[in-house]
Amino acid sequence: MCTSRFNIFNHSNNSFFTPGTQLANIAKAKPDDPAIVYISPKNTESVMTWRALEELSNRIAWYLMDQGIRSGKSVVVALPNIPTHIALAFGIWKAGACYVPVSDRLPRRNLLEICGCVSPSLVVTNRWKPSKYFSLSSTKLKEVCQEYPAEMPPDTLAVPNLANCTGGTSGKTKVVLQNMPAGGSDEGLRAWFAMTGMRFEMRQLLAGPLFHGAPHSVAFNGLFCGNTLYMPSCFDQRAIVALIKKHQIEYVQLVPTLMQRIIKMPDFNPEDLGSLKVLCHTGGVCSPDLKKEWFRILSPEKIYEIYSMTECVGITSIRGDEWLIHEGSVGKMPCGSIAIRDDNGQDLPVGQAGNIYMSWTENAPEIGFLNSPPPEISKDGFRSVGDIGYIDNDGYLYFVDRRSDMIVTGGENVFANEVETVLKKSKKVLDVVVVGIPDKEWGHRIHAIVETKEPVSDKSLIRLALDYLPPYKIPKSFEFVDEIPRNANGKVVRSTLVEQYIKNNSDSNGD
Repeated sequence: MCTSRFNIFNHSNNSFFTPGTQLANIAKAKPDDPAIVYISPKNTESVMTWRALEELSNRIAWYLMDQGIRSGKSVVVALPNIPTHIALAFGIWKAGACYVPVSDRLPRRNLLEICGCVSPSLVVTNRWKPSKYFSLSSTKLKEVCQEYPAEMPPDTLAVPNLANCTGGTSGKTKVVLQNMPAGGSDEGLRAWFAMTGMRFEMRQLLAGPLFHGAPHSVAFNGLFCGNTLYMPSCFDQRAIVALIKKHQIEYVQLVPTLMQRIIKMPDFNPEDLGSLKVLCHTGGVCSPDLKKEWFRILSPEKIYEIYSMTECVGITSIRGDEWLIHEGSVGKMPCGSIAIRDDNGQDLPVGQAGNIYMSWTENAPEIGFLNSPPPEISKDGFRSVGDIGYIDNDGYLYFVDRRSDMIVTGGENVFANEVETVLKKSKKVLDVVVVGIPDKEWGHRIHAIVETKEPVSDKSLIRLALDYLPPYKIPKSFEFVDEIPRNANGKVVRSTLVEQYIKNNSDSNGD
């Protein structure tokens, strides 16, 4: 028996572990310890132990396999952050199937679009159920699983293990497959610890939805490490701070918007966060000013930042004390290389902004694209998703902006075209352009410039948009014009519109 594994719960001769074996080993080591502490919308707390999590996920796996859901099949999970969601994910992987998490508030047309793409064998949702697909609520799922065995089914590999759903360049949902087995290894855990600051058996707070890439990775890697996962049903800044203080949370991953809202609380007391050993942030631009504010709350070596993308073209990370030497950087790629190139694919000099290209030198993730082409690969093996940045003399990456047609607001990616298409459904709207206005709280605020043929109100457009879009994609401000400005080629230059908006509002404010 191997006794020198980096993974403290793995005593086998094989470094790799599946979710099933890791969960079984942790449940055996501490069966009655809390795996998940759920905080409901009414602020009541309930505990799921490691034994209970393992047994429920086993019953779910047996049920799924009894329904023919095994390797090559997929399950769409449109559930909020609840313990059953976690157990279901483990059950899907134990059955060898693919876990497809989506927002529980996804508009019907988007849910149907994703289902049409992945052809799920089961949709689990507590809201609207698509009639063409076998669907269950989380309560019904637990009910039908009661008679199935609590013992773990034969171990299997879930390949592909995950399908991430994100917006494409046209606003159409893009489905990205992880064509790798679910689980991890000593090597993977070491790399994860180095990038994120995580350690074994921490008290961890989940402050984001499980259908998002970063919260998903942090949640399940935390569970693989034997962490107790505190899982609130909402992500209000006051609730987050209160939970950190009450439960002496050691690890949390936040988006910069939440970081901003926390420090802007009028009665915020930095001592309430005194238990934190690590804050890892991703999902949006964190300004140097905001980062330095957090350095005054937590020491720099406790703050980690990650830059990545759904397409898994590459990943960088940086710790706070390292950031102070390379202020504004998002770090280096630990297992690969970064190049900055112009639109013709030519390398640009140090310090000059251009398209970010990345290439894995080892352990490249196997990624598939179901309904969109993969990022083009250059002759020397580099790929880009269109993000803009530059590198310094030491090879550190500095992120400048996302794709020109994508807005990152509050950690969410919003494609302008998708919002424009919805607003144009109004009979009173002739044309519309959606841009992101720099905003201290949101990173960028969604602003709609609307060309109309007759008067239309903000409220009527918001009501229209809410029929098709989730709330975070709704414009926060509107500007009504007689004609949308275009350049000599008849094209809208979004950057010019943003600059003009800032100038006009600065002038009107007397700045």
